[in-house]
Amino acid sequence: MRNVSKIFFKLNFWIIILIAAQVAAIIFLCLYIPSFLPLAAVSAIVWALSAISAAVLFTRNGAPEVKCVWFVIITALPVAGALIYLLASVKSKPYGILTVSDAESTGTARAANILSGTSDVGYESAEYFPTGAEFFKSAFLAIAEAKKSVYIEFFIIGRGHIMTEFTEAMKKALKNGAQVKILLDGVGSAFKLGKRDLKRLKKAGAEVKIFHKLLPLAHSKINLRDHRKIITVDGKIAFTGGINLADEYANLTSPYGYWKDTGVVICGSAAKIFEGMFLSMWFGKYEMKSPKAAVNEKFHCLPFYDSPPKRAFCEDAFVSEICRAQTRVHIMTPYFCLSDKMLSALTFTARRGVDVKVIIPHVPDKKYAFAVSKAFAHLAAHSGVKVYEYTPGFMHAKAVICDDNVFLGSYNFDFRSTHFNYECGVIFGKEICETVEKDFAECLALSKETALGKNADKKSLKRFLLRFFSPLI
Repeated sequence: MRNVSKIFFKLNFWIIILIAAQVAAIIFLCLYIPSFLPLAAVSAIVWALSAISAAVLFTRNGAPEVKCVWFVIITALPVAGALIYLLASVKSKPYGILTVSDAESTGTARAANILSGTSDVGYESAEYFPTGAEFFKSAFLAIAEAKKSVYIEFFIIGRGHIMTEFTEAMKKALKNGAQVKILLDGVGSAFKLGKRDLKRLKKAGAEVKIFHKLLPLAHSKINLRDHRKIITVDGKIAFTGGINLADEYANLTSPYGYWKDTGVVICGSAAKIFEGMFLSMWFGKYEMKSPKAAVNEKFHCLPFYDSPPKRAFCEDAFVSEICRAQTRVHIMTPYFCLSDKMLSALTFTARRGVDVKVIIPHVPDKKYAFAVSKAFAHLAAHSGVKVYEYTPGFMHAKAVICDDNVFLGSYNFDFRSTHFNYECGVIFGKEICETVEKDFAECLALSKETALGKNADKKSLKRFLLRFFSPLI
């Protein structure tokens, strides 16, 4: 009886009731009301029910841009729109939640502890990799020397030369007695890694899990993707960045020209936080104590993550750092698709006289995503934000530099990364920031400013549609 009463307080239950009412109204109209006046009355009722469905949507948590798109869909398609929304709506059950206790922090680190459960933490050393090849070389050496654990989490794991090298390194770790766990995304790795490949990994001794498998029947959770890139070794070394485990990330194949990607390795206490992030996705939640900085850990960084739909740290952290910037905001990203508050932060910062530059790909992997990026570039350019295209090929690096701080990790500078994906990242200070800034300058020298086109009026409708539907892309 208690379970039945709970159903009445579920929003999905009332959406189903509203859909049923709309369907019943239409059936009643078709069977029993032939005259025009009652037709208009019933039509008005149907539209009123759509408005009620939209009101229910309004009460739910979520970004206003996403709600706006669904409002239009529900209104334009009185029955089908509400049904589509119900099928696409995401359950609010928390997943991938890390809790780091005994953390003492202030400012942005305090917000990270509240929203991500992480904390400001020390590290012995860190190295920035400006190419995928350097990233893999270092990562595979570390994996091969593992003694206790190797935890792997990637959006994409694809067969090829890199996969072969990883497998060889993994076998050495297993021979050393290390435990190997591999977590891959069901959408990102779909058709890139077959059942035989997974069986080989398991036969070798690795534990493998697929996050939100791609199934024949659509389900709401498929929109939430594990986009993280994490390798941890013995809880002492952690790798992250924009790089996935496949050949194109090391430029062994070149489907879109030169593939520019970056990563970072962190040694010390901070690696333990990344291990916790992995385990929170492996088990659904994970609790750990804040690592105590060792005597030789002179530097500090801030690891963080987002686990939708509950946790949302990165977007607000971006906005905060961008709004505080005094000299520079330099961004490398494959996709440039922003919420209103992100766009406002960038444009207002540029109006303050801060040097705001963004590098996006010149050779895109997805034409529609490139068109969306160009649409937002057109908007931002009027406020002094300069957007450049990386002419050698595809810019897949993910970095946001704000004065002497830099965000690195798996986040794209787009709506999906900050609202729908499970992501991870880390904020470094000047010791790493200057290395990333040097890499940014080298990429900028190879880039050209985005051509916005002369026929702006003809493209305005296209840009409007791209911007409107971009939160759902």
